[in-house]
Amino acid sequence: MTNPIKQKLISMYSKLYVVFEKDDGRWWSFFLKQGCRHCFLVKPAGNSYIIYGKGAKSFDLFTIKEEKSIIDNIYAIESFNPVKRKGYLFMLNTCVGHIKAILGIKKPFIFTPYQLLKYLRTLK
Repeated sequence: MTNPIKQKLISMYSKLYVVFEKDDGRWWSFFLKQGCRHCFLVKPAGNSYIIYGKGAKSFDLFTIKEEKSIIDNIYAIESFNPVKRKGYLFMLNTCVGHIKAILGIKKPFIFTPYQLLKYLRTLK
């Protein structure tokens, strides 16, 4: 039996996948929409996946072989083709700010993972 999440992740190598998690365990999670409180990027790379995320105190950049190690707490996965844009004047140092910068999204009033999820869904 094939895993549908794995099939979605490896379906197109040109895309980046924004993964939305249920919770990241931080005190401010209380103020975010329940079920969609953190996000990070996944890029398929051959037989592995590159993971990029902004945590509260650090950047996460690593590769994994199996997607099972990152899909325990998933709320949603959205695909996006990055757009090349010029530099930014301002970016919040949050998971959403970093993802918007990498994807080339210039929407200054998207602050939360849920707002980013809603925006990505309008592009489909």
